[in-house]
Amino acid sequence: MSIPILYRLFLGQDLACRAGFLLTLLAGLLVSPSAFAANITVAAPLNSAKVSSPVWVRAHNVGCSGQAPTLFGYSVDNSSTLVKGVTRYDIDTKASMSAGTHTIHFKSWVSSGVCPVVSTTFSVGGSSTSSGGTSSAYSLPSYAVSYGIIDGKGGWTSQHDGGTPGTSRGSMVYPATVSSWDYARKFYMTYTNHGGERWHVSFASDSSAVHFVLDTYVYLVNPSQVANLELDFNQVASSGKTIMFNTQCSSYSKTWEYTAVTSSGSHWKSSNVYCNPKTWAAKTWHHIQIGYHRDSYGNVTHDWVNLDGTHHVFSGTKTYAAKSLGWQKGTLLTNFQIDGAYSGSGSVTAYIHSMRYYHW
Repeated sequence: MSIPILYRLFLGQDLACRAGFLLTLLAGLLVSPSAFAANITVAAPLNSAKVSSPVWVRAHNVGCSGQAPTLFGYSVDNSSTLVKGVTRYDIDTKASMSAGTHTIHFKSWVSSGVCPVVSTTFSVGGSSTSSGGTSSAYSLPSYAVSYGIIDGKGGWTSQHDGGTPGTSRGSMVYPATVSSWDYARKFYMTYTNHGGERWHVSFASDSSAVHFVLDTYVYLVNPSQVANLELDFNQVASSGKTIMFNTQCSSYSKTWEYTAVTSSGSHWKSSNVYCNPKTWAAKTWHHIQIGYHRDSYGNVTHDWVNLDGTHHVFSGTKTYAAKSLGWQKGTLLTNFQIDGAYSGSGSVTAYIHSMRYYHW
C-alpha cells in the first residue's frame, strides 16, 4: 500500500479511528526486543558449576530472529561494563573473579535491536574438573591450554573406513561458508551399503598431557543419512603406544559409544548416555564437548559429554584403549567420520567449525 493511499485512508477516519490507525501502524514498524528469539550457546561456565579463578568464559552467538549479530559481549553481576567477544559470534576469554556466587549475562545485538539476554550463575572457589575425576557441571580449569583451532589447519586427508561395509568416497572444502560462519570445513561423501568415510589430520605433538576436552560445532544438512557420527582423538604416549580417545554418536545403540581394545582388536562399547544423530535438527549448528583422561597404563576414561549445552556424566567407561601402531611419539591426530545410514546408496554433507582440543 502506497503512502498517498495510507494518507487518504487516515484523513477519512474520525479522531478515535485515526489514533487506532496510528497505533496499529506503529506496532507493525516497531518490534520489541522481547519478540526476538535468542540463540546463544554457553560453553562455560554452566549453571551451578564450581570453578576456579580466572574463569573461562566461552559462548557462541548466531544472533536472533534470522538476523546476524552486530555485537556480542557479556557483563558480570550488576556491572554495566560490557566485555566484547573476540568476534560478534564468539566469546573466548579468561576473567578474574572473587570467591562466591556470580552471574554472567551474555548479550547480543542485531540490526533490529537487542536479543534476549542469556545468563548463567555459578560459584568461584573450586575447580569442577579435578585430576582423574568427573564433574556435575563442565568448566575448563584455568590452567587448561588449547592446541588451537584444528579445522583450518592444512594436511587434512580422507579415506574409506575399511571396517565398514560397502563403499564411500569423500571430499572437503575449506573455507566454506554456511549459516553464520565463513570459515567452516565442509565434508561431503557418497556411499553404498552403510559405507563410512574418515577425514583426519595430525595437528600437534604432545606425549605427556593426560586430560583432554574436545570442543567443536557440527552441522548436518540431512541427519537421516547419518548412521554414526564419529569424533576420534589419538595420542601417541611416551611408551610409543597410541591411546585412543574415540567417541561416536550411534543410531544403532542410540548412545554415545567409546572404544575399548582387547586381544581381538578395537571395539565400540555402548555408554549410559543417549545419542542418536538421526534425531539432530537439520541445518543447525550443534555444540559438542567431550571430556576424557588417561592413566600411564593406557586406560582411558570418558568423563562427560555436552550436546548443545546439556551436560551428561559417563558411568563405568574406564577401559584399556591402547595399541602399538608404530606412530611417532607425541603425535596428536583427530578423525571426523560419518557412516551412511542406508543399505542402498546415499550422500552426506556436514561441516565442522572451531574444533579445539584443550589439555592439561
